[in-house]
Amino acid sequence: MAHVLVVADDLTGANATGARFARAGMRVATVAPDQAARAARDYDVVVTNLDSRHVPPARAAHLVAEAVAAVWPVGLVVKRTDTTLRGNIGAELEAAWRAVRDRVDPRARVRALFAPAFPASGRVTVDGVQLLDGLPLERSELALDPLNPMRTSVVADIVAEQTGLAVRHVPLRTVTQGTLATALAAGEEPVVLCDALTEQHLADIAQAAAEVAREQDTVWVAVDPGPTGALLADALRLRGRAAAAGPLLAVVGSATELTRRQLDALARTGPVRFVDVDAARLASAEPAYRAEVAGEVLAHLEEAEFPEPVVVRTAGSARDVVDLPEAAKLALPGLLAALVADVVARAAGTAVPSGLYTSGGEVTSAVLEALGVRAFEVGGEVVPLAVHGRLSGGPLDGVPVVTKGGLVGDDSTLVECFNRLRRAVQARMRTVAAEVAEHPPPPARPAPASPPPAGPGQGARPAPAHRRAG
Repeated sequence: MAHVLVVADDLTGANATGARFARAGMRVATVAPDQAARAARDYDVVVTNLDSRHVPPARAAHLVAEAVAAVWPVGLVVKRTDTTLRGNIGAELEAAWRAVRDRVDPRARVRALFAPAFPASGRVTVDGVQLLDGLPLERSELALDPLNPMRTSVVADIVAEQTGLAVRHVPLRTVTQGTLATALAAGEEPVVLCDALTEQHLADIAQAAAEVAREQDTVWVAVDPGPTGALLADALRLRGRAAAAGPLLAVVGSATELTRRQLDALARTGPVRFVDVDAARLASAEPAYRAEVAGEVLAHLEEAEFPEPVVVRTAGSARDVVDLPEAAKLALPGLLAALVADVVARAAGTAVPSGLYTSGGEVTSAVLEALGVRAFEVGGEVVPLAVHGRLSGGPLDGVPVVTKGGLVGDDSTLVECFNRLRRAVQARMRTVAAEVAEHPPPPARPAPASPPPAGPGQGARPAPAHRRAG
């Protein structure tokens, strides 16, 4: 089940926020609202895009409430806001807060942790004022936005436009002191608004909030443009299933002498877990034997760690397979493939292979079909007639793959194939990390020593419900 629900008001923000969770090693899916409940069964983080930025506030609030109801229970609800506070900020914040409030123990406190800063993109919060590249929002080009012209940078005032929830402000001087957890725990206001100039400030806020959650029975709803929600999930120890690459899975249907020598050479390079399959017994369709082998493969996948391979191979010699009845020989690749597909399905979420190797043309075709692979995206050749690429579709969607004929290469070829497969897995993990760095940090700019001169709407007295901490 999902650990985190992210509710976004547009697709760009949804994907950018989901990417931050992916960088932390969590399995993330961005889905339409009607697919969120289903996705929650398979992913650590469900990001649902409501497309609610420009709808009436009451409609936006209703959509948020429905989104939380569809996926609950989760460990953390994140209400993703626009980095420049456009859209239905107050209405959606209150809807998320109320949806969680209605679903947790009445004795627990539920508070919205509002940290609107996104320092890597030049958005910071000082004295409760949101700045874009050092300028108040209403002094930036956002003042001319035809759909959401900004008239103020005072965050509490923006919130108060659509909700009467009380806001407690935690200023920067408190964020940078050792009393942050105390400040976050103080008061009874449903919304806690935090200043921040740097990513480290956001990390400190997340750690302090997690401390309050553990020690003072507080349930937080994260309200932010991306960074703080992911940091809070980590601080709350909501960890994903994709934090590390899984083991490699090899299916070797060829029983040639060359294949045996290649497997021996592979075993000399490091740990390899072999599962020997009796071709005759598998072909006889003994349910007990099939279950025994499947259990052994699954156990090895759960115990092995990348880059260790689990090799499922037909035992005996090529003569043993040749001596099988013709019908059994024809059925063997499909039976082996069905066994592997069953194991992969059972391993979902706990021991998913990070790379696949297959040997033997009939076995390769049968395995890809059994796994529901739509396409084999060819990347190139390791050696002539040994091909590397990526799977498209099925439970191993996106997983690197290498296939080779049983009589291809020399004694060292299988070692080359696995070296290529390991590199592809590592590159895939790095690609995920690169994709989530959606906003490279801009050149460092000096932090403002004090709030900017008051502009229109800025520096006004906070709403009566707005209380300053520290």
